[in-house]
Amino acid sequence: MGQENKNRNENQNKEMDAVRESMEESAVETESAVAEAEDFSETENTVEESEKEPDESTVEAENQSEENSSPQKKEKPDNDKKKKKVLKRKDKKDEQIEQLNDKYQRLFAEFQNYRSRSEKEKTAMYEVGAKSIIEKILPVVDNLERGVAALGEADMNSPVGQGMNLIYKQMLTALEEMGVVAIEAEGKEFDPNLHNAVMHEDNDALGENIVSQELQKGYQYRDTVIRHSMVKVAN
Repeated sequence: MGQENKNRNENQNKEMDAVRESMEESAVETESAVAEAEDFSETENTVEESEKEPDESTVEAENQSEENSSPQKKEKPDNDKKKKKVLKRKDKKDEQIEQLNDKYQRLFAEFQNYRSRSEKEKTAMYEVGAKSIIEKILPVVDNLERGVAALGEADMNSPVGQGMNLIYKQMLTALEEMGVVAIEAEGKEFDPNLHNAVMHEDNDALGENIVSQELQKGYQYRDTVIRHSMVKVAN
């Protein structure tokens, strides 16, 4: 009996020791878990503090950058003033260029007007001079025409008649080359811009207001009438 009790006690002690060891191991495990949790919470807090409060090095770097940028900010107004001065100079040059261009365009326009006006004046002077000369030549042509019309057949074949006829034709050719042409009158409708009616007659064979006879030839130089045709008009 004594031996059994002894063995029983030893078994109980062993069981107690095993329980104690397991309890100690669980306590160690819990302590390590608590320590890990505390370490994790501390790291989170440090991260938040680092985000909220910048490091001294970063603060110093930012201050140095601000100090370095401050002279540049001070220099900017000076640069703006220089740019404004340059722009003002350029504006003055542009104004001078615009004024010179305007002056040149005005002078060029005046010169163009003067040239066109002088050309018109020259043309008008030439027209007036040519008209006055033709007006003086036309009576000579009229006399040659009358002289040729008065020649008979025998006189026309004579050297004098042939010479007079050649001179008359040569005068007409020269006038045509100058642009002088005879105005058509006989058998045409009366035109007050071309004809000068000095006589009227009743003629049933002709229509009303038709030129029945040309008394004196009229001539036209280009678009200008030098002399109206003197005509007889049928009523």
